[in-house]
Amino acid sequence: MSEIRKADSFHFRVNPFEDDFSGRLSWSVLGKHVLACAENHAAARGFDRLTLNGRRFLWVLSRMAFEMQEWPHRGEEYVITTWVRSYYRYFTDRCFDICRSDGKLLGRVFTIWAMIDEESRKPQVLEGLFGHTFDPYIDAERPCISQPFSRIRMREEAAPCCRRTTYFSDIDENNHVNSIRYIEFLLDTFPKPLLESRDVSRLEIAYHSESYCGDSLSFYAQGDADDGPVQMQVRKNAGADPAQGETVCHALISFAPPRQAEVLHPKE
Repeated sequence: MSEIRKADSFHFRVNPFEDDFSGRLSWSVLGKHVLACAENHAAARGFDRLTLNGRRFLWVLSRMAFEMQEWPHRGEEYVITTWVRSYYRYFTDRCFDICRSDGKLLGRVFTIWAMIDEESRKPQVLEGLFGHTFDPYIDAERPCISQPFSRIRMREEAAPCCRRTTYFSDIDENNHVNSIRYIEFLLDTFPKPLLESRDVSRLEIAYHSESYCGDSLSFYAQGDADDGPVQMQVRKNAGADPAQGETVCHALISFAPPRQAEVLHPKE
């Protein structure tokens, strides 16, 4: 009897227009590849999207934490390996390693997922939902991020640092703003000189509610990139009063020390 494979590895290359202004893989592309690897790994084991008695069920991302030491540049190959670390009543813990093609570790990702009823948007009890168990595919021994999430406590701010409206290009097939778009929105609130000189070393995001096409998002920030992690909050349709509106997500973003000067746009 063949041994059950618990983890899958997916190979990528940083193609032209998949990098950012620094010549590194963009957050947008990395995030989308991480989500695609999760879906492909689940589908190969019969745990992808599900329809029962005419009801459709969807995996949704609840929390995500990135820890990045290095980034692949344009033209370089990288590998994303994913596996399920554990599952409990409503959620699964899924991990990712991001490595160069020679095996050098670039970063890790820890995520928590729930399966919801598409109509009610309520999470479902996972055990038995698919007709078979997750147990043979769980790998609790493989190293992953040791401290996945921090406690984020935001003070009420007088005014948002940024506002933006969501448009059709922000919406995914589940008809809400794509999870990775929030990461892009949050990073867009920082000045370009900061992002030119310092890498994001850790990014945590916790999703609380969904936003849709046409919603107005307000962004609140607390802390200084030079003194430690910056805590952030996104609220939808908050108006002039920050106490109004519904919290969409909380985030915590940490920056590495300034990097040495380098060529931002490698020669073709």
